[in-house]
Amino acid sequence: MKSYSDLQEDLEQRRKELQAKQKKQIEDRKKKAISYREVVSGNMEKEKKKQQKMRDQEAERKQAIAAREKMKDELKRELESEKN
Repeated sequence: MKSYSDLQEDLEQRRKELQAKQKKQIEDRKKKAISYREVVSGNMEKEKKKQQKMRDQEAERKQAIAAREKMKDELKRELESEKN
């Protein structure tokens, strides 16, 4: 049978192990939270870039349509002037 002092040492050892385990769990959770935040912010940044690219493409498309319309109008004017 273990003596009282041995039992106290075992208890103290278990207490230290539990505290170390809890501290490690807290650190792991912090790392996961930071990692999750980085992933979310990275995804948001990618989405912003994607949206900006889509807006830029739409603006280019509208600009190209306007340029084509302008060219059509110029051609019509030239044809009208040649007819007259």
